[in-house]
Amino acid sequence: MTAPRRLRALLESPRTEYILEAHNALSATIAEASGAPGLWASSLTLSAAYGMRDNSEMTMTQVLDILESMTARVEAPILFDGDTGYGQFSHFQQLVKKLCAREVGGVCIEDKVFPKTNSFLQSEQQQLAPVDEFCGKIRAGKDAQLDSDFVIAARTEALITGLGMSEALDRAEQYAEAGADAILVHSKAHTFAQVQEFLSKWKRNEPIICVPTTYYSTPTEAFQQAGVSLVIWANHLLRAAVTAMQDVAQQIAGSGTARGVEDQIASVKELFRLQDTEGLTESERVYGQRSPFRAILLAATRGSGLDDLTRDRPKCMIPIGGKPAIEKQLQHLRAEGVRDISVVRGYKPKGLAIDGVTFFDNHRWQQTGELSSLSEARSALKGDVVLAYGDILYKRYILHELMASDAPITLVVDGSREFLESGKQGDRVQASAPPPSGYDESEYTLVAMGHDIPDGVATGEWIGLARLRGEGSTRFADLAAELLTRPGGEKLDIAAVFDSLAREHGYPIRVIYVQRDWVDINSMADVARGHAV
Repeated sequence: MTAPRRLRALLESPRTEYILEAHNALSATIAEASGAPGLWASSLTLSAAYGMRDNSEMTMTQVLDILESMTARVEAPILFDGDTGYGQFSHFQQLVKKLCAREVGGVCIEDKVFPKTNSFLQSEQQQLAPVDEFCGKIRAGKDAQLDSDFVIAARTEALITGLGMSEALDRAEQYAEAGADAILVHSKAHTFAQVQEFLSKWKRNEPIICVPTTYYSTPTEAFQQAGVSLVIWANHLLRAAVTAMQDVAQQIAGSGTARGVEDQIASVKELFRLQDTEGLTESERVYGQRSPFRAILLAATRGSGLDDLTRDRPKCMIPIGGKPAIEKQLQHLRAEGVRDISVVRGYKPKGLAIDGVTFFDNHRWQQTGELSSLSEARSALKGDVVLAYGDILYKRYILHELMASDAPITLVVDGSREFLESGKQGDRVQASAPPPSGYDESEYTLVAMGHDIPDGVATGEWIGLARLRGEGSTRFADLAAELLTRPGGEKLDIAAVFDSLAREHGYPIRVIYVQRDWVDINSMADVARGHAV
């Protein structure tokens, strides 16, 4: 069906339907994805998003450009809030023709004089247009529409301006006689009673639309029982966005960094999804030559001390904040553009089932170590690859800093030396220098890595997150394969490869220091700590 036909279907539905405000293509995409059957292009939110007042300050051209971008992205029909129709009857005819050409479902015009003022500002002082003049504008619009299903809704502001119920009913009846497809009766009352009374006295068949901005607590059942055809939630998406933006702006302004808000806001990856970047990605796979980022997550072990939580699943699937621990890391990876993700399973492989990843299995996980698990995914160990433990949680900025590194091999190291306090073994690191006391862009390199590095020498702990690029991937993969052939090699940890590259081969491995902001799931205490990461 065409957009006008879909909008008519909502108005003619036997039940009360609703449409949701959208003020640009992005908000329209979000509203449609939520299940909203139709959209309201509000003059208030369109002008606010444009930095203008809701006072007929936006031009017809500016509005049409926005509406065209919305109809290009969504199928949901749009009812446009056309204010007073941009002038006299001839201006309204031009608007209707241009809306039809852009596949907008319909337009709502209100019976005020031009330029209009928002209904909630100085309401009683606002002047309404003469009834005959407004009816002529409706007839002109109906004569101009290019699609017979195009909807013209007439909005009366008689209740808003205090002219009373009789005036509102009289105007609405004359607008319907002039050809309006629906009547929007507007009220600023804080209960539904006023609009409910209007409906009880409305004797015609034209659908009635209401905008419960001030009587938002009215249950849907009340609208249904009263005979409302369409409810418009007229400004809620923009208002929600304003609150969120103010909060984030204040947090960044107060701290000078985005670290504290990154996990509270949509990822860049989510923006890409809303922009349908995946469609471009598919085209790149057909026509382009770029290799995607890769990631290999090692998630073969059950862990110890977590028996109740890992009875039927590996520890990376323990829920943290309602989601498996590994899922948060997958979200971070995808947010940084890592699309090709492999996971090595071992213990309870059927308990680790996640969409969008490639699985490899280490059937001998109990007899072997990390290096053997990694060897199962050797086909993915090439190019630009993130290497990580599957049971770690970390703040998103940590991965962002890792992906910004241009070194062939980069490790993320916690310089807090917290492992000394906790008593855990950990992958101790000796770097070329201890972590800086403040912000410092100096480069640090790996000297040695291993459980046996003395307390006084260790400068930190590897958190289980690394990135290999180009030559670094090749050197790492070749040495890993070689170490596996040595006596006891199949039980080695990944740290042995980094240690050998640095200590035996003198290969430069960059170290990026962080201070906490991560946790590896090894105990119930770690599970509790994971909620804060």
